[in-house]
Amino acid sequence: MSIFSKKQEVNLEDFCRDFYEKNILNPVIAGIDAGAICFDIDRKLLVETDSTFAKINSQEFASEMIPLRFELFALAWLHQFSDKSAVIQSVFTKKYLHEKNHDDIWEAMEPYNQAIAQSSTLTARANKTPADKEYLAYVNFKRFSLFKQYYNEGYDPECVSRALNRLFTDVTWGKDFTPRFLAFTLCGRFGYEPNEPNEEARFRLTAIIHGLYNGARESLEKIKIKN
Repeated sequence: MSIFSKKQEVNLEDFCRDFYEKNILNPVIAGIDAGAICFDIDRKLLVETDSTFAKINSQEFASEMIPLRFELFALAWLHQFSDKSAVIQSVFTKKYLHEKNHDDIWEAMEPYNQAIAQSSTLTARANKTPADKEYLAYVNFKRFSLFKQYYNEGYDPECVSRALNRLFTDVTWGKDFTPRFLAFTLCGRFGYEPNEPNEEARFRLTAIIHGLYNGARESLEKIKIKN
């Protein structure tokens, strides 16, 4: 392996803090708020397909997308690293947002975290075959066992729960179940009914979610976390 292809070894907290500052909370490039511009472009793409998105101003749209970005980063983290690393990352994120006076963002992440958890067992809950019931039992047992383990190790139980809610989503993400659940949740947060907005707008919103996840995952694939 070439030295140029080796992954950069980083400290978890340092990397997350840097990513949050430069890519989510304060993505300023040459004095320009790149985050606000990107979110406004996304909003306008949605307005093109469903004019009802025009009722959501740029600030409202960005305010809702930021906690979704944090949750997508955490999901990508779990998919890239271990559940133990995901728990530690969850603990740090809660601490970081509290220190930045952004407990509101931590709270706003919770509906998206629940949507991810629900998507992980969608097929099993819908089919209800003996095999599906066995799978659901396994998922519940695994999550409970890991929760007990990390709780006993002294980790914040809320942070542990959120990290473990993201388990079993590798397949559902690939099948587009998880992105659609997140898009549905986002639309609900904007005040839409279950059959709203139109199909093309929901498709574009799901594509935006894919893009945010992929951006985070690509950054994580370049690094190795120090023990």
